[in-house]
This record gives sequence, structure tokens and C-alpha cells, in this order.
Amino acid sequence: MSPLRSSTGAAGLAAAAALALRADLAALGLLAAWRGLALLAPRPEPAGEGPWIRAVLALALAWRAPGWPAAALVAALLLEVAAVRVTALAAARTGTALPGLDLRSLVLAGGRAADTLAAVAFAAMILLPDRLPLLASALAGLTAMGAVARASLAVAVVRGARDEA
Repeated sequence: MSPLRSSTGAAGLAAAAALALRADLAALGLLAAWRGLALLAPRPEPAGEGPWIRAVLALALAWRAPGWPAAALVAALLLEVAAVRVTALAAARTGTALPGLDLRSLVLAGGRAADTLAAVAFAAMILLPDRLPLLASALAGLTAMGAVARASLAVAVVRGARDEA
């Protein structure tokens, strides 16, 4: 593991700690560092690291602003993590390669877009606290749609492998 990738994860986790402690300027800087380090990395982050960091950020948000929007975001991110694992397991079990794009994304958009969009949304929640419920609910909805799309992809991978056999 290269130091750049491990510092990427550390920046994301530090951003979550700053978010929970209401250190807004530090949280904004660490969110920018998390995504900046990820964009500078020669290879994408290890599979599954982004959703876990987003889940920790959502838990920090729930600590900071408890309520249904934050709880929905935590639940959607945990659903996404589960869908990532199920899709990878289905692909490994059937010996089928997943489609070419990096599937760690909101509604399977591809690439590092999901983590960057989440960082922008968390920054907006810090800067616009009166809009936090709306922003958290919107991010939860997008994340849940991505998780459902990923789960349907896992079903399609398993069915496709059965049809070919």
C-alpha cells in the first residue's frame, strides 16, 4: 500500500472526527485534502475504502446533528457497503468480471465521483447548516439508488453466469 493511499484514508477519517467535533474549518480542509490526495493517487483507492469513509463521515454527521436525515444517510451508506461486498462476492463466485468502470459510485456513475460528490455535500452541510436535512436526505436517496443498482447488477451477473453454464 502506498503512503499516498493510506494518507487519503487518514484524511477522510480525520475529516469525520473534525465534523463530529464541530471543528468546521478543519473539517472543510480535511475534506479537501481527502479528495485532493485521492485525485493525485496514481491508482484508485483500495476497493471499498471510499464507502467506508463516507459511512464514517455520515456517523460523524449523525453525532453532530442527530435526526432522521442523518440516520437515513447512515443506513444508505451501510446498504451501499453491503451491496459492494455482495457484488464482488457474486462476481468472484461466478468467475465473471464486472463491467469496465469502477463501480464505487452513486447510481453507478463511475470513477471517483461518488466520494467527491459526498465531500462536496458534506462541505455544503457544514457551510449551510439550515439546509442540512435536505442535503443529507438527497445524498441518502442518491446513495440508496446506487446501492439498489449495484445489487441488481449482482443479480444480473449471477443470472448471466447461470445462463452461460
